[in-house]
Amino acid sequence: MALGSAVCWAVGQILVKKGFAHIPPLWNNVVNNLLALVFWVPAALWMGGFRLVTPPFPIFLVILSSAALYQLFYYSISKGQLSLTGTIVAVYPVVTVILSTLFLDERLSAFQYTGIAFIIAGGVTVAFPEQNSLPKGAARDAYWFLWGIAGACTIGAGDFLTKVSINRIGSASNIFFLALVLNGLSALNYLVDGKNRKAPALFTRKFRPTFIGICIHLIGAFIFMFSLDRGKISLIGPVSSIYPALMAVLAVKFLGERISLKHGIGIGVTMLGLILIGISGA
Repeated sequence: MALGSAVCWAVGQILVKKGFAHIPPLWNNVVNNLLALVFWVPAALWMGGFRLVTPPFPIFLVILSSAALYQLFYYSISKGQLSLTGTIVAVYPVVTVILSTLFLDERLSAFQYTGIAFIIAGGVTVAFPEQNSLPKGAARDAYWFLWGIAGACTIGAGDFLTKVSINRIGSASNIFFLALVLNGLSALNYLVDGKNRKAPALFTRKFRPTFIGICIHLIGAFIFMFSLDRGKISLIGPVSSIYPALMAVLAVKFLGERISLKHGIGIGVTMLGLILIGISGA
């Protein structure tokens, strides 16, 4: 299930990235949150057998906090050169693993910790662009780096909080109430981001990649949250974060790009990490 999430996120992000020139992060969030109602609510009701658990107030605050943190995702990957920011965002499982070890008492084996390290190192290696492809001054510009760190911290913390909620009320109930809360945050996002309030042309051909990408991304997020009922977040998070390696493979297939030696090494290291986690969990 974690690998399925990674595949969806790889495909979804390739499509969403194409639309950033026309769709600002605010409207990515608005559309994402509306589609979450369409996809997640019926699916959560069906998966939960139409018997959902109403979250107690502390867990509702946990869901609200995770939803708020997730709203920064599209903002973080839209700043600067996407490949640069995405490199830093790809280390978000480090935050999740640290929090789950400290507060959820998730203890892993040496094989599993080694596998996690390989997955994260491989993902960063794949995501980081070739030196000659960097725009002039990009390596010295800290702006994208700070947004990347913010994205890694918010996604990692959001995944941890999601696991806390799912441990208490189950994945179906968490998904249902998260979809509701997200749309409330859309209004807050609209009030805060005054610069991008003007609605873009959503019903045009230019919006099509963004729409399809968001739909696929939501499917991946649904699978990811449902998988948290069945495993440790400290393992599921790193496994699902291999999407940079998958994006490199997809770029070869659909965009005609070539995998460099660096990309090949990164993909190999990532696969080694998956094998180590698979062996340790067998």
